[in-house]
Amino acid sequence: MTEILTGIVLRTIKYSDNLMVADMYTKERGRASFLVPVSRSGRSKVRSVLFQPLSMLTFTVNAGRKNAIPRLSEVHPYVMYHTVPFDVVKSAVAIYIAEFLVAVLREEGENEALFAYLDYSLSFFDASDEDYSNFHIVFLLQLTRFLGIFPNIENVSKECCFDLLAGYLTSEYPLHAHFLPPQDTRNFIELLKIDFNSMHKLSLSRKARGEYLALIQTYYSLHIPDFPPIKSADVLRELFD
Repeated sequence: MTEILTGIVLRTIKYSDNLMVADMYTKERGRASFLVPVSRSGRSKVRSVLFQPLSMLTFTVNAGRKNAIPRLSEVHPYVMYHTVPFDVVKSAVAIYIAEFLVAVLREEGENEALFAYLDYSLSFFDASDEDYSNFHIVFLLQLTRFLGIFPNIENVSKECCFDLLAGYLTSEYPLHAHFLPPQDTRNFIELLKIDFNSMHKLSLSRKARGEYLALIQTYYSLHIPDFPPIKSADVLRELFD
């Protein structure tokens, strides 16, 4: 029995000399893993070179034994990137986002809204020719909407704080260290209002961008169990000046 699926590559792991496992987020199944034949032949129906971080692919799955990792038999690009593979900065952002998605996308099962967000935002990033240095920040903040952890910023007041642990604004200082004081809270609220179409208007220094990235990762770590360190974050801090 075969099935045609659409998915986004998160990472690949060597399985044997002629096989690798592709960890993907699919439109039809959510997060899932597949066996990919490794072949250097140009005639192969499964070209392993297509499985770069965040590649969007359509592929045929051969259902094997129960509980076995299904094997791919044919693969085609679903969206063909025009800039991400050839731009060193965009490639670094893609590696970072892919590592981040590995850490936070854990659900199995269909989630069309989340897949549509990933599809749209990654296509937008590839097509962007304006300043995209804030893309990863906007992407991660908006991703929280689809994970059910978007910050509650209702009832804003001049002296309110944002409680990172609770995920909402408060008029009193929390009895723990994970909160933003009033001025930082106001800046954070403004950042949450930025979307992909307006991100090029946001002027951030290298230091501020790094601080926001660290803040976002802290927020995720407080709301996603066993959230790991994101190793490629240091590369982004060096690239965006």
